[in-house]
Amino acid sequence: MLEKMNEALDFLRGKYDIPAGVIVRGTEYFQLKLANGKSVNLLPWRIERRFVELKKIIDGKTLEDVSTFRFATFSCGGDGRKLLARELDLAAWLSHSAVSRLYAVGSEKACNVIFRLANGMSGCVEFSAGLPVGTVPMDRHEVIARRGVASDRLVDSQVPQESIYVWSNDGRSAFTDVDTELYGLPNDAIWIVRAAFAVLRDPLLADEWNAASVLSLRQSEAAFRSAETAAPIEKF
Repeated sequence: MLEKMNEALDFLRGKYDIPAGVIVRGTEYFQLKLANGKSVNLLPWRIERRFVELKKIIDGKTLEDVSTFRFATFSCGGDGRKLLARELDLAAWLSHSAVSRLYAVGSEKACNVIFRLANGMSGCVEFSAGLPVGTVPMDRHEVIARRGVASDRLVDSQVPQESIYVWSNDGRSAFTDVDTELYGLPNDAIWIVRAAFAVLRDPLLADEWNAASVLSLRQSEAAFRSAETAAPIEKF
């Protein structure tokens, strides 16, 4: 898969004439190795279309006086630290403010976290890595404001919707294309390629993403310490 992702990145680089870079597996995240040898932690959720559109709704003041983020994510396995780090980074990125205080109940397998952002907004994350093997990951991200509510999922939906459903003698198949240029890759791989492409187009993202990835992992680890000690944590 790594080879296919780099082939897709090379296609975009050739089409748009941008500098060289290679996607590699890092210690925590996929990384982009730049021509100057610098490594950048890739944060694909910051490029994913549904979150980009959610951010536009917030930044464009379609929602008036955002107050609360309500997130949930469920998967079959995976690193609980990174699952939670993604959600905390999403809240910080959407709000333009850092998580300043959090309290958690649970473990790295399943956990509920409530948090406060430096700008006064608040939020909660419900996550689990204990779904049955083979289950498609499910998540939902809701933004609540004084006037208006926005979500990355359809109203009242619990299971992510697909674009096309096909019923045949072999059962049901579903198809959803999320990118008009990168066909044949799984959706999560497409967003990693797009994240690498974004950094190559805007080198200023490199330091920002590296700092954000380190901070969100520290905050995630702090959440599990909070769950162990039953005490809120403010210093990360």
